[in-house]
Amino acid sequence: MEKMIKALSYISKLSEEDCDNLAKICDILELQKGDYWIEANKENTMLAFVNEGYLRKSYLKSGKEITDFFYFDNDFCADLPSIIGKLKPHANIIAMEKTILTTFSYQAFNKLCETSPNLEHLLRIIVESTFLRFYNRTNSFILQSPIERYNDLFKSNSKILQRATQYHIASYLGISYQHLSRLRGGNTL
Repeated sequence: MEKMIKALSYISKLSEEDCDNLAKICDILELQKGDYWIEANKENTMLAFVNEGYLRKSYLKSGKEITDFFYFDNDFCADLPSIIGKLKPHANIIAMEKTILTTFSYQAFNKLCETSPNLEHLLRIIVESTFLRFYNRTNSFILQSPIERYNDLFKSNSKILQRATQYHIASYLGISYQHLSRLRGGNTL
């Protein structure tokens, strides 16, 4: 809980009352490698802060997993479109190693926002950040070549390259494992 409060306080100053109210709606969840945090087609209304470990978001299409995102230490994780749209998620979010989350209900957090401008500001920042991730990822597939996506990943999020499997990285980049091997070896696609 302390790591989450520290991360949130970095975004917006929180009062002691804000912190106390947040603590009341939060739970700690420990996942083992391979455990699902969110399962496709199963209702979910929770958000999570990754205290340690990491999660991978993926879709299943024609029997093949497609990696969409990675969530590492000190990151927030949610399937906001399903929560806001009151839909069942289309993706799975799975622990890729032992992972400890601080979880809380979107609705409970939203209710706290009614009485706290600082928490309202935080919710807006979390939603905006989620939107920007989606927007940037979509743009990368429209505007960039695979090598440009790989180079951006190398520069901006080395945690993925250090901790994720090559298969999941290739899927995330939208390329085959063989193409990723050539990129890593300095050859172009």
